[in-house]
Amino acid sequence: MLRFLKRKDSKKRSVLEKQRVSKKGAKNSFSGHAFSWSLAAKSLLIVLSIVLVSALCIRAFDKAKDLASYVNSLIVLSPKDWRIEVVSGGGSPLPEDVKREVYKVAGRSLKTGSAEDLQRLAKQVESLGMVDGVRVVRPLADTVLLSAELRRPALLVGVGNKTRFMTLDGTVFGDSSDNTGNPSAANPGVIVTGVFDHRPNPGVDDSMRVITSAEERRHLLDALEVWQRSNESGVETRQISFQKFRGYSISLADGTEVVLGIKPFDYKLKKLRGILDGLKKDGITAARIELDYEGKAFIKERKL
Repeated sequence: MLRFLKRKDSKKRSVLEKQRVSKKGAKNSFSGHAFSWSLAAKSLLIVLSIVLVSALCIRAFDKAKDLASYVNSLIVLSPKDWRIEVVSGGGSPLPEDVKREVYKVAGRSLKTGSAEDLQRLAKQVESLGMVDGVRVVRPLADTVLLSAELRRPALLVGVGNKTRFMTLDGTVFGDSSDNTGNPSAANPGVIVTGVFDHRPNPGVDDSMRVITSAEERRHLLDALEVWQRSNESGVETRQISFQKFRGYSISLADGTEVVLGIKPFDYKLKKLRGILDGLKKDGITAARIELDYEGKAFIKERKL
């Protein structure tokens, strides 16, 4: 009887021990999870702190730059104390004669170095008619950096009784009769006519640029495309003419007139190249070629 009670008692202790071990394991497991969550929370807090500090540093840096710029603007120097640097804002360097003219204007115009003063200086440099895209900044209290792009004419444009220059972005400026506004000395060989026939005397701004309407600008850009596509097709063009309701026509080096009409120009000029090659092979010279009809080409031969 006693042996039976002992066995039962030991069995009971065994069950209790298992329960204690199970509870201890659960407690250790919960403690491990808590430690894991605590580590994640600390890591997240560290990351957020780094982000916040970085943002504050960036903001402080921006404020410092603004403050430095403001302090610079308060410093007034006499003209002889300014250090002026003129650099090219485009791909090619500015010619020395252009730089000299810009330095002259800057030396006469620069006063306090305030933001308004720098804007005024930029306009005065552009009024020379030699450069575009003028930007003036003051990186140091005694230094002004001026960048500009040289105007390089690609075509000539008939505007009233004047022949002016045109750049690749469609800007019309200067006067070809005395090379005004053309310090690059480029001599375009192709002239665009007809665009300003309805308005022979358009206004000119302080930078010697012709003030063009949206419609005129569109026609000028189309003329530029005709010229570029002609070059790509090996067609030697001397004049590009625009006529309202009819479109564009070109005059070739041999005097042949070619009517292109309106866009697209690419396939028409490639077709023209083939026609010219065929006529040359047959010993024929054309007086007029019309390509403004879809799928057709009308050729008028030149009489000898």
